[in-house]
Amino acid sequence: MTPGNLELAQIVVSWAVSLPAVAAIIVHDERRLSGVQLERAWPPQSRDAAIFALWNFGVQHLAVLIHFVKTRWSVRGVLLGLFWFGVVVGVDVAAQLGAAAAIGWLGL
Repeated sequence: MTPGNLELAQIVVSWAVSLPAVAAIIVHDERRLSGVQLERAWPPQSRDAAIFALWNFGVQHLAVLIHFVKTRWSVRGVLLGLFWFGVVVGVDVAAQLGAAAAIGWLGL
């Protein structure tokens, strides 16, 4: 397998892991919000458009941070956003390394 093919496999795995993770975290958090925090959250169409737009730039992870800061307007929101941002980035990196290891192990 050429380095370019390995990179393509890692990108596809990254998309398959990080995009659903971002959407799941945001939607799960939205379901727990109430009052003013829920009013500050993106409407579903805007949320999906924001995730898609950031995905087009390759930084879909930022949607998680933006969501928590936007809904909380506090230091706690920033810290929660940074935590979940780190979780998504960590899962993304682990999936990419796992794909590279699996391709190497299979000898492709």
